[in-house]
Amino acid sequence: MYVCICNGITETQVARAIGNGARRTAGVYRHLGCAPQCGKCVPDVLSLLRTEAAALDRTRPGSTLRSAP
Repeated sequence: MYVCICNGITETQVARAIGNGARRTAGVYRHLGCAPQCGKCVPDVLSLLRTEAAALDRTRPGSTLRSAP
């Protein structure tokens, strides 16, 4: 699904950027080589950041975040 129509960014691309280390919205856009245009996508990117980063942190050895039993 498209997250940003202005730049043609999909959820998959955002998830890939997060998987490659982006932890802030600016980092996601930098990884994708663009910048927000109208800004309507920023809340969606932030939501994906929170969800994806939390999932990655739960799966990393030594992480302080753990998934609920």
